[in-house]
Amino acid sequence: MVPLRKNNDVYSTLISRGYDRKKCVRCGSFFWTCDAERLTCGDPPCDPYGFIKHPPVEQAKSFREVRKLFISFFSDSHTVVNPYPVVPRWRDDVLLVNASIYAFQPHVTSGIADPPGNPLVMSQPSIRMIDEPNVGKTGRHLTSFEMMCHDAFNIRGRDVYWKKETIEYCHRFFTEALGIDKKLITYKEKPWSGGGNGGDALEVFILGLEVATLVFMDLRESTDGDIVIDGVRYSKMDNRIVDTGYGLERIAWLTDGKPSIYDSLYPEIMSLISSKVDGKFLNNEEASFLTEFSSKHEGASEKGLINAMVKHFTSGGREKESLILRYRNYRNAAVIADHTRTILLLLNDKVVPSNVKVGYILRLLIRKVLQSIKMLGINVDIEDFIKMQRNKFSELVPQYDESFSSEILSREIKKYERILKEGIRMVRRTISSKGKLTRQDLVRMYESNGLDPEIVAQVYEEETGEQLELPDDIRTEVSGKRKRKTTIEKINVPDIETRPLYYDDPMMREFSALVLYSKGEDVILNQTCFYPEGGGQPSDTGYLYLGKNKWRVDSVKKQGKTIIHHIAPGQGVPPEKIRVRGTIDWDRRWRLMIHHTATHLLMGVLKEVLGSHVWQTGVQKGTDLTRLDIVHYKEITDEEKRKIESRCLELIEEDKKVKVRNLPWKAALERYGFTLFQGGVPRSGQIRVVEIEDVDIEGCGGTHLKSISPIGMIKILGIENLQENILRIKFSAGPALLEHIQSLQATVDRIRQDLKIEFADLEKSVKKLLHENRAMRKSLSDRLKRDVQNELEKYSTVIVGDHKIAWISTNLNDEGIKLLLKASASLGFDLLVIKNVIDNTVSIVSKGDINAGEFFDRINRERTPPIARGRNFARGNYTGEITEKLIKDALD
Repeated sequence: MVPLRKNNDVYSTLISRGYDRKKCVRCGSFFWTCDAERLTCGDPPCDPYGFIKHPPVEQAKSFREVRKLFISFFSDSHTVVNPYPVVPRWRDDVLLVNASIYAFQPHVTSGIADPPGNPLVMSQPSIRMIDEPNVGKTGRHLTSFEMMCHDAFNIRGRDVYWKKETIEYCHRFFTEALGIDKKLITYKEKPWSGGGNGGDALEVFILGLEVATLVFMDLRESTDGDIVIDGVRYSKMDNRIVDTGYGLERIAWLTDGKPSIYDSLYPEIMSLISSKVDGKFLNNEEASFLTEFSSKHEGASEKGLINAMVKHFTSGGREKESLILRYRNYRNAAVIADHTRTILLLLNDKVVPSNVKVGYILRLLIRKVLQSIKMLGINVDIEDFIKMQRNKFSELVPQYDESFSSEILSREIKKYERILKEGIRMVRRTISSKGKLTRQDLVRMYESNGLDPEIVAQVYEEETGEQLELPDDIRTEVSGKRKRKTTIEKINVPDIETRPLYYDDPMMREFSALVLYSKGEDVILNQTCFYPEGGGQPSDTGYLYLGKNKWRVDSVKKQGKTIIHHIAPGQGVPPEKIRVRGTIDWDRRWRLMIHHTATHLLMGVLKEVLGSHVWQTGVQKGTDLTRLDIVHYKEITDEEKRKIESRCLELIEEDKKVKVRNLPWKAALERYGFTLFQGGVPRSGQIRVVEIEDVDIEGCGGTHLKSISPIGMIKILGIENLQENILRIKFSAGPALLEHIQSLQATVDRIRQDLKIEFADLEKSVKKLLHENRAMRKSLSDRLKRDVQNELEKYSTVIVGDHKIAWISTNLNDEGIKLLLKASASLGFDLLVIKNVIDNTVSIVSKGDINAGEFFDRINRERTPPIARGRNFARGNYTGEITEKLIKDALD
C-alpha cells in the first residue's frame, strides 16, 4: 500500500493527539491509532463490526440529530450550503450525484468558478447505483444516502486550510461533539483518485465501520506525471482541495448499534412489512449475523451468505426452509425501504422514467420495488411507502410535487403489470421449449421485458416445482448500462483568441478584421461577427472581401477561444496580415435569431402549460423550422397545443424584453438555480444568462432578439415521439412561418380550383369525396371477393397417388390472386397451381410433401428463373397452359 506523500502535517497532527503510525498485520496498510495494543487497521475484514449491540456512545442519535449536530459543529467557521439536487444538471459527464464533491466539479475544483462558501459545510443527498445489487443482501448497503462534508478550496493563491486543520476538525467532531473514545478511532492511509484528480486520503474507522474519508486533492491526471495511483499517472496542480465525506446514516447507525443499517434508518417500514408477513422475518440475532458476516466476507455470494446462516442457526429441513423465507422477506423489505427513498429523491428532481440515462434508473428502481411487494405478497401500494418516506425526509424534498409523482407512478405501475404478464408468458414458453433457463435467457428477459431475475426464478419455481439457482452477479449484469463516449474532431489550427463581435452587437451585419491565420480552407481573424455553430444554432454564412476579391464563408466553428471561418472549396484563402471586410447573410441570421429566441419563449410556455418537469434534451434551430426535443411523459393533446400557441401569442403581443448579461457562476446559480442549464453547461466561470422577462431564464451562448415581438407568432407544425417520454416538437416562426402559411394557402387554392368549390365549402366537399372514395373502394373490394369466389368454383382436380392437386386459370389482378390463395387454403388440396393469364405467371402452393419449388422446375420448359422459390410456395413466368397431363408428368 502506498503511504501518504509529504505527510509532515498528518504526522505532526496525529502524533500531537497521541496517535502512532503502524502497519496492519493483515492487509499491510499504514494506519494511525492511539491504542498501543492494536495491530489491525480497523477496516473489515481486518476488524469485525464491534458496534452492533455495543454502540460507542451513551445516547443514540437519529439521522436528523446527527445532521443537526454536524452542521452546528462547523457553522461558526464554515458557510452553511443548502444541498444540491441529486440529478447534476450543472454537469454533462455523470448521471447522478455520487458524493458531495460532485456539487463543485468541475467548475469550482478547477478554480474557474468561486464556491458557494469557502470553507463550507453541507449535507448532500447522493445516489450510488453500484451498490444496488447488494441492498438487502448485506445489512449495510444503500443506493441513497447523505454525505456530510466540510470542504475548503485553496485556489488562486488563497489558502483556507489543508491537512492539519482537516484532521483536527474530524477528530474533534467524533471525540468532542459525539463523545467517542479516541482509542476506538483509526485513520487508515489510502491514496484517492477520481474524475481526473487524485491525492492523499485518510479513511476513518470506528469499531470496524468506515464513518468518514478525508481527501486532500492536489493532483491531476498527466501522461508524464511522476505520481502513480492505481496505474494512472498524476502530477501536482496549483489548486489544493479539501474534500471530506462523512456518512450520515452510518454515523447514526454507529450510535444506536442496531442489527442493520435498514433497522436503524427505516424502522417504520421494516416493522410494517414484518407485521404484514406474520413475523416471517429475520430476528435481531439473525440480522446481526448477516450484517457482520457480509462485512467480514466482502463480495460473498448470496448463496454463501444463506449457507452460512443456515449452518449457524439451523439443523436443516424445515428450519432451513423457514430461515431462507425469512431472509428473502427481510431482503425484499430492505429493497423497498432503500429504493423508495431513492425514488422519492429522483421524483423530487422531476425525473421522468424512460429506457435511457437517469430515467432508466428511476424505472429500474420502481420495478424492483413492485417486484419486492409482489414477492412479499403484501397489500401495500408503492405510493404508501413513498408517502412514508416523504414524511420522514420532508426536509430533503420541500418542493415535492405529489400530483406529478402520483401520475408517474400510476403510469409505471400499469406499464409494469402489462409487461409482467407478457414476460411471464415468455418464461413459460422458454421452460416449455427448453426445459431450463440459461444466463442468456435471464439477461434477454430483463432487457426485452424488464423482468428481474428474481421474478423469473419465482415463475420457474411455480412452473417446475424446483428452485432456480441465480448466478450471484446476474443482478449486476442486468442493471449495468454502458456509457458511450463521444469525441469531437479537433481542427488542426493554432490557438488564437478571436473577439466575438456578435455578443457586442447581435444586430451587426458588417465588420473589418485582421487575418491572423490563413491556410488550406481555414481562416482566423482577430475579431468577427460570424456566429460559430453551437447550442443547436447553425453558423452564419457570408463573405470576406479584399478589394474586388471575395471569399464565400460556408461554415464557422469555435474551438476554445478560436473562431475558425471555413472558406468554400476552390476559392483559395485571403493572405495573412491583411485587413478584410466581412459581411454575414443577414436574412439567414435574422431567421435564426427569431427561431432561437422563439425556442426560449416556447420552453417557458411548455413548462407553464405542461409542468415544471419539462426539460430540454436537444434542439436544432433552422431557417425554415426548428426541432425542440423535450422530456414529457404523455402525448400533448390538441387542446394543449392550442393553449401553448395562444399563450405564446399573448406574450409576443406584450413584447416581452430579452435581457442578456454575463454573471459569475456563483452569482448566477444563487439567483436563478439549475434551470440555467436547459441548453447545456458552459465551461467557464461566467454564465451568459438569457432572460425573457417573467417567461424563461437559461444560460445560452446564441444570438437573440432584443424583444420577442419580431417573432410574430409560433406555430407547432408537428409533434412526434422521438423515444419513450421524449417528444420532438417541430415549429416555425417569423418570416419562415409566413412562407409556410403561404405555401399551405397555395396548395389549398389549387385543390379548391381543381374541385371548383369555394373555400368555405372545402372541408365539406373533401369529406364528401373521402366518403365516396371509401364507398367506391368497398364496392370494388366486394366485387373482387365475388370474382374470387366465382374463380374458386372453376378449379380442376386430379388425384396422383395419395395427393390431391387442383389447378385454375384466372385473369384476376395481383390483389385478387392474393385473396384467391388465402381463400383456397381451407379447401384441402395438397398442391394448388394458379395460372394468371394477365401477366403469364404461375403461383404454386404446397401443403403436403410435394416441394413447390421443384414442381415449378419440372413444368418450367422455358427455363426462366423463378420469381420466388421455396418448399411451400413458388412463383414464376409461365406462358403455357396448365393441364392434367402436365401435372401428372411433373409428378412421375
